[in-house]
Amino acid sequence: PPPAAVPTAPGMLSQSALAGALVKAGTSAQRSALESKIRALYRRERHLPPRLVELASALRSRFLEFAAQIPSFLEDFMAIQEVLLPPPRGSTNKQLWDRFVVQVLAEVSVLDRSYALFEQMYLRIVDKLIGQAVEPVRSMTGPSGALVLSPMDPFREVQTAVICQRLGLLKRKVHFGGPHNLVHFDPVLLLKAKRVQEMDTYDQICALAKLLLVKFRALCQVLNGLKIEQIRPELSDNLELRTAVLDLEAVWAECQFLLQQDTLDFITQLLDYLQKSGLSDDCRWQYRTALLCTEEALAVEVYEDDLKLCRTAMFETLPILVYLDEVIRDLENERQGGQPNELNRYREVFCPKDLRHHSLRRDFSKFDGQRVEKFKTFLMGDDPGMAAEESLSESASDRGQMRYFGMLYRQLKDVAAFVPADPSEVMQAATAPGDESDEPRARHEVKEAQCRRLVNEARARWLCVHRVAQSVEPSLFPEQRPTDKLKPTMKRVSNRASLFNRLRSSSVVDAMFPPSALTPKHTPRASMSDGAEFSASPRRGSCKTAPLTGPARFLEVAAQKDEGQESVPTPGSHARAGRRASLG
Repeated sequence: PPPAAVPTAPGMLSQSALAGALVKAGTSAQRSALESKIRALYRRERHLPPRLVELASALRSRFLEFAAQIPSFLEDFMAIQEVLLPPPRGSTNKQLWDRFVVQVLAEVSVLDRSYALFEQMYLRIVDKLIGQAVEPVRSMTGPSGALVLSPMDPFREVQTAVICQRLGLLKRKVHFGGPHNLVHFDPVLLLKAKRVQEMDTYDQICALAKLLLVKFRALCQVLNGLKIEQIRPELSDNLELRTAVLDLEAVWAECQFLLQQDTLDFITQLLDYLQKSGLSDDCRWQYRTALLCTEEALAVEVYEDDLKLCRTAMFETLPILVYLDEVIRDLENERQGGQPNELNRYREVFCPKDLRHHSLRRDFSKFDGQRVEKFKTFLMGDDPGMAAEESLSESASDRGQMRYFGMLYRQLKDVAAFVPADPSEVMQAATAPGDESDEPRARHEVKEAQCRRLVNEARARWLCVHRVAQSVEPSLFPEQRPTDKLKPTMKRVSNRASLFNRLRSSSVVDAMFPPSALTPKHTPRASMSDGAEFSASPRRGSCKTAPLTGPARFLEVAAQKDEGQESVPTPGSHARAGRRASLG
């Protein structure tokens, strides 16, 4: 049980309320819940020992009493007559002086005793608090000294694990600042870094692994050289220690997502796809620009709208294209009698483990080569096979196919795409510590927190993979925008986007194309959700809303055709259009 303590006024109220509720709790579940709240309260609040509070109250009372007697002491002192020679024994002045000295010394002795008792206990508490504050660093000096001074120690792995564990405890107690907030340091990552040095892999990965080992050794040297008496109790104020911890944390955050065999294999697959996919230079320029922070993008005259499109292209469109390429290659390999799982590196490294992969694979198994290419152009927002966009609204089969492509796109976005964000925000979200409180939580809350953590880590891994890929093959990613083809398109896309947003806010589009009427019977409908937006195309202009690509373009053309009519179509005509689309 926690030690007895006298809380402050707010803490006393909450603690007494919890204690009263604990006494009245009937069931064991209620008692366990209240006990966990009391333990959390003790960890959050800092209470002083009751003895120290009593001594402080006694010292305050003694001091006030001594101050109240000062006027009487002054009167007794002024009553003594001033003489040049020592007063004779037995005189009045001698008696007054002796009585004055005895009274003052008695009061000072009582005050000094109260102050000494309070000071001794207070200094013991301060010393204990300083020792507790410095203990995380003091406990790391021994193992770090052994690693630095004894390179052939047979217990190096154990000492490394101890340092990593205590470094995590130190990070939980002390906030050193920096962009990351790691609290878990797996010593296995250091072993992987050593093995990478002996592997035939990219030089950038080897350099990153070597830097991790160098920064870890630098931290051990700093810990070994620290003098305990020179450490400041506020550990974040120690400049040398803070710099060593932040340097190691910055490298560790990136290595924990890269030093995995599946991730290293996927880098090769990604580079091979970018070289053979036929993506334009504009798209590759967007992938390079998406890795820039907002301040860096503004410095090279890439503004917010263009930067948003670049991040959408890298975090949404490209993952979907890579995932689709893996699915098609998997199906072709299976038709030829090969092993399909050897090609699914993106799904294994970045995607959640659920049954939607099987549903998508079943849908794409019905696609031929021509339909796959048409779906890819649908994803990219370009359809050169159609000279006039109005042709989309001519036949119900085209409308049904576009609706079907839209549903597949939404499913792919849920499974394979990421939420676009600034690179610094991506790494912060992936390295942020989870909720480790002892308060009971529902099972669905725990599951949701785990899913969020896995999604954030997958997005950070995708970002780190792109950084390595662009450093390995910088020629694939132009530094300058290759062409100005986006400029004449931006105005057109912006006008179309404003028109679609006006129509989307009304009920015209929903009345014309209700999901129940336009959903083909052979398409999965579980992932359809009302109000979902399609992602921005990586090859369209910039606007405040999502550019019109794929199904959004189809809905706009249909709405434009409806605006040319004299009146809004009747519900019967909508149902007939839905039946025609379903038959298509």
